[in-house]
Amino acid sequence: VPSFADDVAMALVEEELGQPWQNVYSELSPSPIAAASLGQVYKGRLKENGDLVAVKVQRPFVLETVTIDLFIIRNLGLALGKFPQAS
Repeated sequence: VPSFADDVAMALVEEELGQPWQNVYSELSPSPIAAASLGQVYKGRLKENGDLVAVKVQRPFVLETVTIDLFIIRNLGLALGKFPQAS
């Protein structure tokens, strides 16, 4: 799965932190080290103690997307349940 825009990811990080990421991290990788269907991961270093950390960022609108997917799967399952089973 391709990554989403880094500026969007950084805005999400700052929204969650309630402050600029530079106040919490001394370093944050400019691009993700991994990306998947639910989000992506950046490498960071905490300002407080220098620990190396993984900063996971959830994809925008992932909750809405997963909710719709589950709705479709559930309804498909209900519809398929109306057909008789093959013997």
